[in-house]
Amino acid sequence: MGTAPPVRQAAHPVTTARATHASTAAAPSLSPAEVRQAMRISIIEGAVANVHITITGVIGGSVFLTGFALLLGANSFQLGLMGALPFIGQLFQFVGAYLEERIGQRRPLVLYGALAGRLIWAGLLALPFLSFLGGAQLALFFAGLACTYALNGIAGNAWMSWMSDLVPPRQRGSYFGLRNTVAALTAMAATLLAGQALDALRIRGHEALGYALIFGVAVLAAFGAAALIARQAEPPLARRERVSLRELFGAPLRDRPFRSFMLVSTGWAVVTGVAAPFFSAYGLATLQLSFSTLALTAIVTSAVSLVFGPLVGRLQDQYGYRAVLVACIIGTVPLPWGWILSTPTNIVPLWLTAIFSGVFWPGLTQGLANVLMERAPASCRGAAMAAYSAFTGLGTLVAGLLGGVLAATLVNAQVALGPLAIVGFGFLFVLTSLGRALMAMVFWRTL
Repeated sequence: MGTAPPVRQAAHPVTTARATHASTAAAPSLSPAEVRQAMRISIIEGAVANVHITITGVIGGSVFLTGFALLLGANSFQLGLMGALPFIGQLFQFVGAYLEERIGQRRPLVLYGALAGRLIWAGLLALPFLSFLGGAQLALFFAGLACTYALNGIAGNAWMSWMSDLVPPRQRGSYFGLRNTVAALTAMAATLLAGQALDALRIRGHEALGYALIFGVAVLAAFGAAALIARQAEPPLARRERVSLRELFGAPLRDRPFRSFMLVSTGWAVVTGVAAPFFSAYGLATLQLSFSTLALTAIVTSAVSLVFGPLVGRLQDQYGYRAVLVACIIGTVPLPWGWILSTPTNIVPLWLTAIFSGVFWPGLTQGLANVLMERAPASCRGAAMAAYSAFTGLGTLVAGLLGGVLAATLVNAQVALGPLAIVGFGFLFVLTSLGRALMAMVFWRTL
């Protein structure tokens, strides 16, 4: 499933499923050798899947996703709406939790859900060539993207539950640090090659063909990831014929530590999501950067994360998640200013942002996921993860819509503070920076 971060603490990597679901007590557990092999397969799968994730931007967005939307005619508000669409996938994690309980297996949900969601891009890449559709091109793009998020949401919830049972608790920080590092290598290669290919074809007047090429490669990667998921061993899980929806959705909310963390994380989703869809658009339009240059900034971030990802994982295993997570949140506060301080003739601040993003974001992503897995009630793991995703997704939805409205309103605004000029989307970058500083204090008091 790509570069998804570590998962929840469990009593034991093999017997967790039995401890959580009493009815699996008689089911055979995975042997240590099977666990090790499954973990190795997951590392390779993450590297392959990350080619698709990096190019299509289905997790966290990408310059290629933004550029494709702009090619289809998206305006500022629609870019914000695109940033809000991941809420659909997070909401559908409840569907994944329900199906997981009913089916008693997670591999089919991960395999077919992720593959179907990723193969939708085989249709989306053809949209620029269907000019006879007129304005319907953009509507179909949003509809296809929504379906992608929904299917990936079902698969993602099952994958998190699967990995939380598979990976030994004391290895999670270091294991997922390694897994994300390997995935980052393929992200760097995919980003660089996709950016160069797209720029080369755009210069020749074949931008639509460029997107078809890179998205086609992403679809091929989806098949490779699916083949690996089909080979990965899954710890046993109980199948329940009757599932109470009220209990499924309500049980996690009654757990106070989990509920407080979920609400704080929702606030974090709001303050980061309000600006997230607009960084790439700002780079393309205001800073007049090429796709290759923007891709190179992402590669720099990935390269730095190769060093700091495993280091942060070890720090979390040694010192706990709270201190490392809050320190990383504080580190992200000044990052949006690198975009504001940059100009078309001087993007040194942007390079600094790229470097320090690789320092702080790996620890933040891993830390949030580790706290989630630690606080998710063992008796309702899948539902707890779904509830967390639904609430934080709602925050992302609100942030995307709010960001879209603000972006449309401020698109031509400009404020000069001495030699510093804040223009257009830059106001959203100021807003997200202030919000991150506030949330650092909230996290420190809550965790």
